[in-house]
Amino acid sequence: MEELCKLLFELSNEDRLNILLELKEAPMKLSHISKKLDFTVQETSRNLSRLSQACLIAKEVDGFFHLTPYGEQALKLLPGFEFLSKHREYFTTHTLSTLPLECAIGIADLLECTFTNDVMVTFHNVENMIREAEEFVWILSDQILVSTLPYLVEALKRGVEFRLILPEDVSPSKSLRERVDNPIFEYAARTKKLESRFLEKVDVFICMSEKEVAALSFPNLDGRLDYLGFRATDERAHKWSKNLISYYWNRASTQIPDHLITG
Repeated sequence: MEELCKLLFELSNEDRLNILLELKEAPMKLSHISKKLDFTVQETSRNLSRLSQACLIAKEVDGFFHLTPYGEQALKLLPGFEFLSKHREYFTTHTLSTLPLECAIGIADLLECTFTNDVMVTFHNVENMIREAEEFVWILSDQILVSTLPYLVEALKRGVEFRLILPEDVSPSKSLRERVDNPIFEYAARTKKLESRFLEKVDVFICMSEKEVAALSFPNLDGRLDYLGFRATDERAHKWSKNLISYYWNRASTQIPDHLITG
């Protein structure tokens, strides 16, 4: 614990962190670092000495400083903390505890996400995503998104493939058969353009296509989904979300609950 506290102390200093970030890009000499960051030579030397003592950097015989493997790995872990701190108000009322461990550890991949604090905007983003999808749409939700059904029909006609993951006890006000009274659904199900699977409980909300993650929401402290959360178009967040949905997809049942068929 003592060594961890020492590491966090060095990383918590903004000047030293900026030096590490510069050295992440390329090895540099003391004078170059001082000039680039507008530090005095004395202050730069003091910070380089501390970072060297912490084993985060090392100095070559030619005078260039570079990150050690230990320093490189330490920097790789920081974006996760940055994501949490950037959205600290959200994560005081929402939890990541339901995520599989590998996804929780990898939340650094969500750093470029933008926060959406309006439920209507969230569902508008989802509708636009389905409207613009060309290859696939994957949805993990605790409810049937009735407002998206018209867009879903049009997307199926375009050949878009859908994966839907819902809770086993999902309770639409009408039967699923009544809600999707359209031949395209039967054709899509038969050709596996539309596949559904079911979980005992859904505690993450994700809607994504091949182009974007339109919605990513985590449960609040009561375990409910309020659909407030994040949107992303960058590759890392897209891959993270795809991996998470795949995790649940592989664990979900293909058996459609009777009450969805019979109403």
